[in-house]
Amino acid sequence: MPRGWLAFVTGAFVCGAAWVLFTSAAASQQPNAYYLNSGTTLKAVDGDPARAAATDWQVWLYPHAVSVSRYGGTLLYARWGVIHAHSARAVMEQLATLQEFEGAYTFFFGSNAWGRFTFSYPIGPIADANKDSPAVVSEADSLAGRLTPLVQALVPSLRNGERGDATGSVRAYFQQVRDCLASVDQFYDKAFRLPGENSYLLREFSRLPAAVSQAESVMPRVRAVLPSVTLPTSRDWMSQTAREGSDGTMAVTVTESDSGAVVRQSWTGGDGSMSGTVIQTVVPYRDIGNLHVWVPFWIGQPRWTVQIQAANQRVFAQSLTSPERKTTKHTYPSVNLKTSAPSVYLEFSSPSDAQNAYTFFLYHSQRGS
Repeated sequence: MPRGWLAFVTGAFVCGAAWVLFTSAAASQQPNAYYLNSGTTLKAVDGDPARAAATDWQVWLYPHAVSVSRYGGTLLYARWGVIHAHSARAVMEQLATLQEFEGAYTFFFGSNAWGRFTFSYPIGPIADANKDSPAVVSEADSLAGRLTPLVQALVPSLRNGERGDATGSVRAYFQQVRDCLASVDQFYDKAFRLPGENSYLLREFSRLPAAVSQAESVMPRVRAVLPSVTLPTSRDWMSQTAREGSDGTMAVTVTESDSGAVVRQSWTGGDGSMSGTVIQTVVPYRDIGNLHVWVPFWIGQPRWTVQIQAANQRVFAQSLTSPERKTTKHTYPSVNLKTSAPSVYLEFSSPSDAQNAYTFFLYHSQRGS
């Protein structure tokens, strides 16, 4: 892939570049205290925020550590942005997602790469029970709802991706995602401080949806540079045998090439009805869709099954060959078929082998090669 493939997004995006009551580590738990915003001051409240008479919850964001008792009423004007949701739990989960993304970003690009619009110094959750949200807040809620899964999907790529040449090729993209996050939270800040300026705010907001859409569309290309997983070091899973009852023993081997893998299943022994049968399925990496793992029990023993689905109505090319087979009851004619399959199933007695197989195909599906 050309090193400059992401240069086209530079300039195409329009996003601009505390002591916290609850930390991100506890964000998935229900807080047991919160702040109440009176419009001029914040009051700390002990108790379950789910019982508060508030449908709007916020986290205020600062470029440096601040104290509620020290800064008082000036906190409203010192913040750089606001996170918004309709429950204390939701707003703190949103904060945790953004902090995780910032941590992964600085892990990959360096501790000084993020900039001043940090999620490291928040105050929240804050109940705002005194007024309804401005109408334009719903516009930002929609974008925040799209950005959240986007950054959650990008975090593993930053955590697992190899640095080096990839660092420069994806830097512009991640900077733009970071700036989109900041822009949405700055929009929330303006919306709550300027509730009567809907026309101005909507003009400010109008170009953000296109930027978020572009970030979503480019993400698969970023994953091709920085897959969310690393290739497994073990290849033991690529050759397996299993007893198949009266059908005998099935051997499964997976061989790989630059563009795909070939899954070969062959049978020996048993009552002869399947003996000599070979099924080969070609799995192009670019055609892999969803991957699933589950644990069915077969004759009382757990077997971990990895399902590899073809993407977008495609199918995997498959061949089935078998010689003439004789059993005590039947003679089966030879078979030589060219067919196709929407999925391939791999079974393992070891969960680590199943995990390695899943990771292998996930890595290559994201790379497309």
